[in-house]
Amino acid sequence: MKTFSLLSALAALLATTAAMAQPSIDGSILGDQAFYGAALSTQTTQTQFGDNSSDDPIVTASGGSEINQVFGRVFNNRLYVMITGNLETNFNKLEVFIDSVAGGVNTINGASLPASVDGFCCGQSNPNVPSTDGALQRMDGLTFDAGFNADRYFTFSNGSERVRPTGPTARNFWAINASYADLTAGTAGTKQALGIQTAPRGLPQVLRNPMDYNGDGEVNLPDYTVWRDNLAATGVGLSGDGNGDDVVNQTDYDNWVSNFGADASLTGANFVPTFDFQVTEQQLAAGNVLPGLAQGQLIDRTYALGAGGCTDDSGAGCAAPELEFVLDVAPGDATNANNHRKFNNTIGLQLGFDNSNIAGVTGGTADPAAGEAESATTGIEFSVPLSALGNPTGAIKLLAFVNGTGHDFISNQFSGAGNLGDPMLFLDRSNLGSALFNDGIDPPLFTMADMPGDQFVTIAQGPVSAVAVPEPATALLVMVGVAGLATRRR
Repeated sequence: MKTFSLLSALAALLATTAAMAQPSIDGSILGDQAFYGAALSTQTTQTQFGDNSSDDPIVTASGGSEINQVFGRVFNNRLYVMITGNLETNFNKLEVFIDSVAGGVNTINGASLPASVDGFCCGQSNPNVPSTDGALQRMDGLTFDAGFNADRYFTFSNGSERVRPTGPTARNFWAINASYADLTAGTAGTKQALGIQTAPRGLPQVLRNPMDYNGDGEVNLPDYTVWRDNLAATGVGLSGDGNGDDVVNQTDYDNWVSNFGADASLTGANFVPTFDFQVTEQQLAAGNVLPGLAQGQLIDRTYALGAGGCTDDSGAGCAAPELEFVLDVAPGDATNANNHRKFNNTIGLQLGFDNSNIAGVTGGTADPAAGEAESATTGIEFSVPLSALGNPTGAIKLLAFVNGTGHDFISNQFSGAGNLGDPMLFLDRSNLGSALFNDGIDPPLFTMADMPGDQFVTIAQGPVSAVAVPEPATALLVMVGVAGLATRRR
């Protein structure tokens, strides 16, 4: 009887341990509900940045940026955050400010904070970054709620990138990127472009579309029909647009001919995202796993020059051409014509992004229908060591909102209580635009403190245990061992 009781207790411990195990960083709350617990905030306003209608894990359609719910937890000296919703594939920004330690800033003064954060902003063709510009400068004058003093800043965006943009070896590809800044040391604060991922859900893959216009995994005769039917069409994400220049033309036919019989491989031709969910899923199923890259890990310069195979910043030897994008400026390339970005994940950020949400809030300026926001289960998930946040020991406050491609046009999608639009027109609930910024013409019209409720959430932090929580497999071995001892004693 004692043995049964002991085993029952250990089984309960195992179940608790399994629930406590860190989540898979894949951009989905499914399977991690027990870990995160209840949502810290739920959206109260329909989105004005478009309502996504594509269940592709990468590309949004009909616009599509929204925040539905925010989850957060501190576990094993890391902060875990899950924000359900979408981020439009046009470099709309998910802005995240964190108040984790004493100090920080209640108002963004661009002249007194690090410059050139996300300085390449928005997939621009000119890679030369102004040293006096950046995300924080474009949000100059932004004032937070009373009691929120930001210590750290993160920004995330996704879209079509290009490396070697002007040469015959130009490479278009989709990526999500992350950047970071420390706001506690003025202009000398640490800032860093952290890294990219080239596949959704934090998967360590590159995606390929070697002129496979019909998505069957091969470059073959049926692809010609797709190209012919779309010939002369213009637009983003067109089937038949093999080089991603937004027009279906003779070049795409020539590329199809030159790649006839090819399959998807690490060094294969460009992947051009479409609104067809199955095409992206087929590309994911094809594999193309980058060597030595883990789930949720960012691709950065350290990875590229190590397991990624690049021999130097010229891009020679890279396992996949996209890896050149994260390298430092190549020797002899004074103007950075190859568009290298020098990503380095100096803080150990982990990331997973799934853009397939077609649930959640709809477009408009009204209250969401009951249960709408709660119905979204995918979005952006990230984890960062507490050491990168100043080693906080108390509660952590987090503010998230959707911003425009240039960090200078705020949507109506916030964490916390949710934005109700212009305080003069509480029922308007429209995008805020530049109303919270010094826009170079007018000062801010109001602050977040003027908006109803707090626009941030608070993530409680329990006491740190001196004893590490065992992995479920370890706990299971303990159960087996104890059961054996108990049997011997009988």
